[in-house]
Amino acid sequence: MPRQTVKVCIRTRPTANFASEAIQIDVAKNTVLINTAHKKAMEAHHPDVGMNNSESLYGFNFHQVLHNASQDTVYETMSRDVVQSVVDGTNGTVMTYGQTGSGKTFTMIGDTRNFAHRGIAPRAITHIFNTIAERPEIDFKISCVYYEIYNEKVYDLLDDLSNSETRTDFQIAEEKNGRGVHVRGLNEVDIPSEQDALNYLYSGELARTTSQHKLNRKSNRSHSIFTIYIQQRARSGVSERIIASKLNLVDLAGSERLKKTIDGDIDDTTKKESMYINQSLTYLEQCVVALSKKGGGGYVPYRQTKLTNVLKDSIGGNCNTLMFANMWGEEAHLEETISTLRLAARMMRVQNDTQKVESFDDAMMVKKLTKEVKELKQELLMHDAMVERSAIVYDDYTPEQKLELREKIEKFLAAEIGSDEEYDAVSLSSVRQMREILNQFKRITLEKDVHIKRAVTAAANGSMTRGMDMTGAEAKGEGSAPTFGDAKDAVGDVVEGDGFGLGMAESDLRPSQLDGSPSRGAGVTGGGGSPGKTFERSADLSYDAQDKSSATTTYSEYKGEVPEDKEEAFALYKRTKGKKENQQMLSLKAEVKSLKSKSKVLTIECNDCKDEIDRIGGKISLKKTARLSQMQPGGYSDDIDVVDEEEFDLMKQQREAKKGYKAGMSELMDLKDKIRSMQNDVDDRKYSLLQDFDHWHGLALGTVIDDGGGSGLNAETGEVMDDAEMFEKMELERIKAENPDSLAFFQAQKTRRANQTQNSLTIRQMGKNKRSVGV
Repeated sequence: MPRQTVKVCIRTRPTANFASEAIQIDVAKNTVLINTAHKKAMEAHHPDVGMNNSESLYGFNFHQVLHNASQDTVYETMSRDVVQSVVDGTNGTVMTYGQTGSGKTFTMIGDTRNFAHRGIAPRAITHIFNTIAERPEIDFKISCVYYEIYNEKVYDLLDDLSNSETRTDFQIAEEKNGRGVHVRGLNEVDIPSEQDALNYLYSGELARTTSQHKLNRKSNRSHSIFTIYIQQRARSGVSERIIASKLNLVDLAGSERLKKTIDGDIDDTTKKESMYINQSLTYLEQCVVALSKKGGGGYVPYRQTKLTNVLKDSIGGNCNTLMFANMWGEEAHLEETISTLRLAARMMRVQNDTQKVESFDDAMMVKKLTKEVKELKQELLMHDAMVERSAIVYDDYTPEQKLELREKIEKFLAAEIGSDEEYDAVSLSSVRQMREILNQFKRITLEKDVHIKRAVTAAANGSMTRGMDMTGAEAKGEGSAPTFGDAKDAVGDVVEGDGFGLGMAESDLRPSQLDGSPSRGAGVTGGGGSPGKTFERSADLSYDAQDKSSATTTYSEYKGEVPEDKEEAFALYKRTKGKKENQQMLSLKAEVKSLKSKSKVLTIECNDCKDEIDRIGGKISLKKTARLSQMQPGGYSDDIDVVDEEEFDLMKQQREAKKGYKAGMSELMDLKDKIRSMQNDVDDRKYSLLQDFDHWHGLALGTVIDDGGGSGLNAETGEVMDDAEMFEKMELERIKAENPDSLAFFQAQKTRRANQTQNSLTIRQMGKNKRSVGV
């Protein structure tokens, strides 16, 4: 991949005192113009200010300029592309730079209490896991580390908050063909879900070192780096090939001047912190200056500080880097704004060499090579035992060879038994060929099974035509029903006609009891048992039998007594007060069943489409191999590759088949989500119906007092929920209804508040300990 420059985006902090006379921003042209002549003129009349002959007009042009932009705009403008490239297999870095109080942490982390104001980091986490969910054919492994660099010491932010012993002796290492530059010894945790990743992000934020000064109520005194490592491999095929990538989310500490941030005396701790922050940012600027020089190749002072050392991949290395330069557009901060924009302009001249990092799983390679050696030994043993065979090729079968062998097997299956065509269709030559023949036989058998299941599914849905050709029907003549075993062993009288005629059961064969449940005269007493477990099935069956004669009965019309037997009472409840809820639940269950049948058909169609793609790909490979073999030696060039009309048509067919497969898979995933949602709705309605009946039955018998409230039971444990649990349940239901995408953020926010409350003293003491070291 060609070298590309670091992308730079300018973001202004919203302020009511924006220096519109000195700063001119053109969002359309992505330019920033600063004129300090007005300020110099005011200083010229001040008796304590000498002559100022410095430059007064500054012009800057960047990749993107965002003025008073929302958090969503900040992410969608340029950050999304960087995160997407990381999921696709290349390294990426998003960093925020600027003076203290300019909004760097808000840009990176955002407001942890407001979903709409969340920053780049939580949005990137959501983006990664949403993209992973859309790629089921790839196996992903996600992990993360989170650390800060405070006073030139590395602190692990994912360490246990209650751990009083803080480790700082971490080493920075570099792997050329692996992870690149990384910190050894940090807690690297697996993150299987979006909520887990957000929990680690916000837990690490609590452990960061902060303090208060004039320009920022919660100023970060350290540089923090949250790194997400992604490993991906195909679930099928060449599974030993691994693509590794990482996303660095860097929140730099702000450059500051003590005379602007501190009133009165300056304590030694703040002075030392400011010295280390400005020193590391100065060396970062020196690295940028060295990398931005024409020709390059000079010395770059990466090892001067830990910050520049860990950012070696991000500036001048293998990484797709985006820098947000945050500026505070007030007249009092013009000098810091100019300094920030100058570094940002230099950063645009830094070039990175972005390429995928591929490796191989040693265990998988050993397993594959061991299997290959075993097969080769078998080949050698058979070498002298077989005659009239061609030279043995020990490589794996190519797609075109598999297709050719499959066509021979299909000819073998289609030929008559004992014919010459059957004998000449396939000739055995090696163990490798025999094994591939068995694999192709297995694939053909599985495909046949899929088609048979598809036909059975279609028949169950009523889509099988009366004229379908069925096994056994032709042998007995047109219109005869198939026979399953001896006719005398059949149950009921066989019905004449087409299709699957299974017969009608005789009227006297109806059992007196259903599945061993007690008869209606010996029902369960009104006071015992759970309505959802002891009589649910028999009540449903009895309701179907009785509801025909009393379907018009309503609760207001029913004047009789409520029976104590819960089975009879539940059947009565479903015909009267709970009739509407029961019918809605049954309607939903029927719709879920219909959608499941449709999902099965879609699955079969997607599999057929995938087989068609493979078949066309095999033909294309055969055409390409034949075309290259017909060319004269030395007449082929990598720059000229001309295909004939037939091969071009195959390529178009393959492209259309891939589009159809993608559309089918998208429809199938949406359908499965809908089925899952509707099944949850069915379960909720069923549970609600049982709870309402229990309450209604208890009121009728006088065993429950109506307090106007709900049942208050936990659906998972069956225990009574307290007020806090009821409130939490209602809150989760509200979040799901308003914005399902915010559920993970909401739960991570709760976890963060709990950690902050439980470990408040530890967090405060940890910050004091770090700030007091070496003072």
